[in-house]
Amino acid sequence: MRAGLARIEITPSGPIGMEGMLRAHDSTGVHDPIFAKALVLSNGPQASDAFAIVALDVCGVSTEFCRTVRTQAEKSTGIPFDRIVVVAKHNHSGPTTKEGKNENEKNYIRSLTQKVAAVIAEAAGRLEPAAIGCGSGREETISHYRRLLADDGHVVMNWEPWPAERIVRPLGVIDPEVGVLKIVSADGKNRLLGVLFNHAGHPNVMSGDNYLISPDYPGRAEVLLEKKFGGLAIFVNGAQGTMDIDGLRDRDWAGVERVGGALAEAVTGILAAIAPQATIRLRSGSCRYAVPARKISDAEKAWAEAIVKQTGGAVKPVADGVGDDYKANLFLKLWKVQDRAIDLEQTCLAVDDSALISFPGELFTEIGQRIKLASPFRHTYILGLANGGIGYVPTREAIPQGGYEPLTRRADDSAAEIIVDHSLELLRRVHGLA
Repeated sequence: MRAGLARIEITPSGPIGMEGMLRAHDSTGVHDPIFAKALVLSNGPQASDAFAIVALDVCGVSTEFCRTVRTQAEKSTGIPFDRIVVVAKHNHSGPTTKEGKNENEKNYIRSLTQKVAAVIAEAAGRLEPAAIGCGSGREETISHYRRLLADDGHVVMNWEPWPAERIVRPLGVIDPEVGVLKIVSADGKNRLLGVLFNHAGHPNVMSGDNYLISPDYPGRAEVLLEKKFGGLAIFVNGAQGTMDIDGLRDRDWAGVERVGGALAEAVTGILAAIAPQATIRLRSGSCRYAVPARKISDAEKAWAEAIVKQTGGAVKPVADGVGDDYKANLFLKLWKVQDRAIDLEQTCLAVDDSALISFPGELFTEIGQRIKLASPFRHTYILGLANGGIGYVPTREAIPQGGYEPLTRRADDSAAEIIVDHSLELLRRVHGLA
């Protein structure tokens, strides 16, 4: 098989809106540069036989943004559109990738589109004989289950300063798995070309009080791995809808260093046990379907209208989470489109007996674990926030519990079951390819 890797810096040149938190103003500087990093894998010299993953140090990517990037990359490389996966790492200290509110942001997004397509082409141009291997391990200190049951029965998010003695228990468990793809040269020197690593987490060590651009802890983990081993290190997020860092501790640059170091250490241990093979054959597939949109009740609409009447539609900044002003605006937007189904696309890449399956949003971790357990592959890794973003997808059980994610979701109660069914159908189909 063959592999090619490349990176390109995507740090904005000046102040810009930041995503992931409701901030008061644009960025004020750069703490660390941010990147887009591409991995292209192929069974042979033909571009039609290649598969590309490009990961960005941003919070999210829209379907429209990804469609433009994939279309440009297909034209320049010949890699089929449905074998190109654009992944957001869900970095909460990154620049906006949405429709710009001013000319500076619009210019940045146009430039970002071109850069991401270009780095895919650069990686495709660097294809060389390679060996590849997969492995899994665990990291149990970074991610916490963020939905907590309070003694009065309501859901408390783990960043809310609720008295510890009044917390009954977390409402679920974390997914501690770290999946690693190790790529080395097949020229007899076994040079490490790159490592792709997957872990479910929320890169928001730095809260909404931070106005410096950075890649948060995944970027720090990548830097540490590249310094130690060479090659290119690429983080891809998982089903992280219910995962979060400790919301009340180490929300500073020392915390970024600690968490990034823990993730790099976990990946290092897994790398040592992987023996890459040059004879592995890649298989892939994709599927498209739709899920119903969330229905906004008459009571929710009336509540939202009352809030917007009070606020005039303005939304106040908060360091973590969202306020009623944000929810009210969202409810009214969702009410307008509640009869439009939400289109989804998923792509699966199989590397021997391991599979990477994309999802365009933030799956609750329970849903990701359900897919992993029922998958026919030995190892299955979810690539969250890939090729678009439909927001949170909670379990049906979590919706009546309430809390931040069910209140801000776009999809109907039935979405989780539909997604699991289609994901497993895709995994079984790719697993059965010769």
